[in-house]
Formats: sequence, C-alpha cells, structure tokens
Amino acid sequence: MAAAGTTNWTNVVNVLGATAIVGSEAVGAGGATGWALASLMKLGDQAVLVATLVGVAIGLVATVAFLRSAYRAEPFS
Repeated sequence: MAAAGTTNWTNVVNVLGATAIVGSEAVGAGGATGWALASLMKLGDQAVLVATLVGVAIGLVATVAFLRSAYRAEPFS
C-alpha cells in the first residue's frame, strides 16, 4: 500500500494502459459499426458520416466509463 498522499504509479500506468487499449477498440468498433450500418442501408454519404461520428461518440463514452471504473478499482493514491 502506498503512503497517504503519494501517487501509486503502478496503478496509474495500469489504468492508462488498459484504457488506451480498450478505448482504441471501442472507438474503432463504434466507427466501423456506424459506417457499416449506414452503408448497408444505402443512406448516402452525409448519413454515413453522421452514423460514423455517432458510433465514434458512443465509443468515446464507453472509454470514459471504462476509465472511471478502472480508477475505482485501482485508485491512484
């Protein structure tokens, strides 16, 4: 256990590393899903862009949720 007021750098590195991996997967999958669904429905170029951006936004929300959950599991101090 780290002393009160000190930063546990092992937890910081673990949480940020896991968040980078999970976040890149979530954002990539969200964007790809939005693109694929809009393309399959032949919605047009603008709708494909909007659907892709919505998918990326959902991926970013999932990444932030993961970061908050990981921080609760492994606090930095």
